[in-house]
Amino acid sequence: MPNFSYIAKDMQGEYHRGDVVTVDEHHAAELLRRKSLIVISIKAEKKSSGKIWDKYFNRVSFNEVVMMTRQLATMIGAGLVLSEALDILEEQQENPTFKKVLGEVSSSIKGGLDFASALEKHPDVFPNIYSKLVRAGQASGKLDTILINLSENLEKEREFKSRVKGAMVYPVVVMGMMGMVMLIMVFFVMPKLMALYKDSGIELPLPTRIVLAFTGFVGNFWWALAILAIVGTIALKRYQATNEGRLIFDRLLLKAPIVGRIVNLVILTNFTRTFALLVSSGLSILEAIKISAEVVGNRIYKDGLDIAYRGVERGLSFSSQLLILPVFPHIVGQMMKTGEETGKIDEIIFKMADYFESESDHSLKNITTLIEPVVLVILGVGVAFLVISVILPIYQLTTNIK
Repeated sequence: MPNFSYIAKDMQGEYHRGDVVTVDEHHAAELLRRKSLIVISIKAEKKSSGKIWDKYFNRVSFNEVVMMTRQLATMIGAGLVLSEALDILEEQQENPTFKKVLGEVSSSIKGGLDFASALEKHPDVFPNIYSKLVRAGQASGKLDTILINLSENLEKEREFKSRVKGAMVYPVVVMGMMGMVMLIMVFFVMPKLMALYKDSGIELPLPTRIVLAFTGFVGNFWWALAILAIVGTIALKRYQATNEGRLIFDRLLLKAPIVGRIVNLVILTNFTRTFALLVSSGLSILEAIKISAEVVGNRIYKDGLDIAYRGVERGLSFSSQLLILPVFPHIVGQMMKTGEETGKIDEIIFKMADYFESESDHSLKNITTLIEPVVLVILGVGVAFLVISVILPIYQLTTNIK
């Protein structure tokens, strides 16, 4: 819905400025009149594309949102007024983009908008689950508790993501270094040796001929390879953006050897933790399913949760739907059933999230242990092949000279 900036005054003559999110100007004026405000002016706020610099270099990071949430929860718990707490956070914020967002949220609240609605105006910074949980906290009168739970959940998610990324650093760095060595050999070392080998008149060994052929091909057609790589990447991303492409890509990712298990465990960890947090905050099962489906990040799981949502909407239990969905492990449906029967869904699902996180950590450690020797072997074979291709002709040259 569009946002409207207004200037109004109350019955005592004090002026108020703020924002209202509603369908049109008439409804905005009606909302203000209900608050006993006399409308002076209302105008639609133009959407700003923002500076390109801020968009790409001053983006609000996940860590900044986590820290802000923890600080805000502490301030609210200490008795500070929400707008004052946001003003304090705005003053100490170093990121200009986040500083501006917090200022706008504070202004909206001072103008009469509730906290959740103010957050919904910035979906690129505060995701849907964030504003939904805040709205649940407002309705229950436990905003500080909800914010604390949210901050703890975000911190766990941050730590989990960092562990997943950290496990992939070693193989990526090693393969990157190997690629750099290959490029140096292709563009700097081998061209100088080619002239020497051609003038020598000796019969080059097979490894050297392979490297020279590869060097010549890359040296002559690097532009074509670059164009092909760019066009291929763009075409692949566009196809992946389609429904069919996303479905195929996500299915292949889940079934990929070794990596597929990690992806499944990561998705299950995010789903169970998000679902448990939503339910513990007072949201209905239907709302929790709907929001969880948005954050799983995989089309196969999202489609499964959409099916479960429609089943629960018809009066079926969530556990019965999970048990018939092949994408979810049987344990998820069984634990959900136990939670429904005992009335402790959030507690049980939180424990299940810890279980999946633990399994993810073990799998990551196992894969890292397995990848290290494999990468070293590949690196060793590649370097040995390059060294042999360079040294063998030199050895033949020195032998002929003798």
